[in-house]
Amino acid sequence: MIFEITPEHIEKLTDSDLRILVGKLAEQVLSKADLSYSAVTYGGHQNAKDGGIDVRVSLPADAAISGYVPKPSTGFQVKAEDMPRAAILSEMKPAGVLRDTIRELGSREGAYIIVSSKGSVADSALAARKNAMGEAVASDPDAASLHVDFYDRQRLASWVNENPGLVPWVREKIGQPLEGWQPFTDWSSNPGPNDSEYVVDDTVRLVGASKKESAGVGLKDGIDQLRATLGKPSGAVRLVGLSGVGKTRLVQALFDDRLGREALNRNFAIYTDVGDEPSPVPLELLSHLGTLNQRAILIVDNCGMDLHKKLVSRMRKSASQVSIITVEYDIRDDEPESTDVFRLEPSSADVLKKILQKNYPELTAAEAATIADFSDGNARIALALANTAKSGESLANLKDSELFERLFRQKHDVDPHLLKAAKACALVYSFDGETDEGQDAEFPLLADLAGQAPDELYEPPRVCRRLLFLREWSHETEKAKTKLFA
Repeated sequence: MIFEITPEHIEKLTDSDLRILVGKLAEQVLSKADLSYSAVTYGGHQNAKDGGIDVRVSLPADAAISGYVPKPSTGFQVKAEDMPRAAILSEMKPAGVLRDTIRELGSREGAYIIVSSKGSVADSALAARKNAMGEAVASDPDAASLHVDFYDRQRLASWVNENPGLVPWVREKIGQPLEGWQPFTDWSSNPGPNDSEYVVDDTVRLVGASKKESAGVGLKDGIDQLRATLGKPSGAVRLVGLSGVGKTRLVQALFDDRLGREALNRNFAIYTDVGDEPSPVPLELLSHLGTLNQRAILIVDNCGMDLHKKLVSRMRKSASQVSIITVEYDIRDDEPESTDVFRLEPSSADVLKKILQKNYPELTAAEAATIADFSDGNARIALALANTAKSGESLANLKDSELFERLFRQKHDVDPHLLKAAKACALVYSFDGETDEGQDAEFPLLADLAGQAPDELYEPPRVCRRLLFLREWSHETEKAKTKLFA
C-alpha cells in the first residue's frame, strides 16, 4: 500500500523531525483518549540540555492512558542513531549516575522510553536493550517502579501507520511526498505566512446551500457548525462557492486553535486537490482508512458532485472513523444525502482591505480600498491585483479599465489574442478544458468565437492560470463582466 510508512522511511528522518514526530504521535494518543494534548511538551534543539527527555507527557496520575504512551507520566528520549546496550547505559547513567529526570519519572510510577530510528531489532535484541534499561535503574529505589521500553524504527513505523494523518507529513519530511496528498499546511497558496491568522467576517457569508436552509450565518458561527460536523466520525460537509472567495482558506481555519472553540486536530487532516491526480485516488484511500479504523479528516478539493456522493456512501457503509469535507466551484441546488452543504459568499470590502494590508503591508489604505472595491469581494482577484503593484507607484487613482488591464496582464506583455480568448471563454458558464478534438470537443467552438485556431486557443498553462479564474469571476456580478467586455 502506497499510503504507508516503512522502517526505511523512519530511518531517513532528521533528529529534529524525529523528535517532532514522536511528539505528534503522543498527542494523537491523548486525543483518542479524549485527553488534552496540551499535556505533551517537546521542542528545542536535539543537542540542547534536556535532562534525557525529548518528549514529555504529564497527565494527572489517575488519567486513563495506555498503548504507546503507557503511563500518565511518560518521558521519551529520541535518538536518530542505534542504541545498543553500552549506548543505553551511557545515556541513562552518564558518569555512572542515573539521570534525575528518570528518577523523577520512577517516583511517579511513570514510564521511560528510548526511541531509536536507526535500530531495527529482533525479539532477542529488543529484550537485551530492555534488560539494559532495567539494569540502569535497578539500584535506584526511586526508579524501582519505573516502566521502561525501547521503540525501534519498526515499532515507530507501526505507530505512524495507526495515525494516517501523519503519513503525508513523514513522507514530505524525508523528501518523498505522496503524489497529490498533503498533511496540514497552506493548501490555499495564500501569499502570507503559513501561520497567519484567519480574518473573520462578521457579515453573513456562510449560507446553507439547501433550499430548506436559506438563512446564513457569520463565519464565527459557521466555523463552529462545520467543526461540530467534522469533529465526529462519518461527518460529511460540502463547501461550495465561486472561485476566489476563500473556500480552501476557510477549511484551513477549521484547524486553527486561535479561532473559536474546539478546533479540529490538524494531525487528522489529509488533503488533496483532485486536479493534482492523487495516487491513491480518494475512494481507494478512504477504503484503506476504513480498514485501519483510524481517525482522519479527509479534505478533497475541486471535488465533483459524483465523487462526493461516492465518498460519502462508502464512508457510511464502512462505519469508519473518517469524516469528509469536499470543496468545489459549484452553485447548483443539488442536495446530496447525509451531507451538510454550505455556500461561501464573497468577502466584505472591510475584510478584503484587512487581508490586503496583512499580506501587502506596503499598500496604502487608499490603495487597499481601491483594490477591494474593484474586486467585488473576490479575495483571489484582490491578491492577484495587489501583486502587480510596483515600488514608487500608486494604484489608488487608477481607473477600472487600467486596473483590469493590470490584472489581466499580471506583469506579462500585452497580448490581444489572449484577451479575445478570455472573452470567448467568459461567454459560457463552463466548458470542457481537456478534450481538444472530436465530436465532444468544445474548444473549436470557443476558438471560432475568438477568431482563433483551436490549437492557438488551447494553451493549458495560460488558459488555466490567467483565464479560468477571470472567467469564473466574470460570472459573479454584472460589474465584473462589464470590466471584461469593456
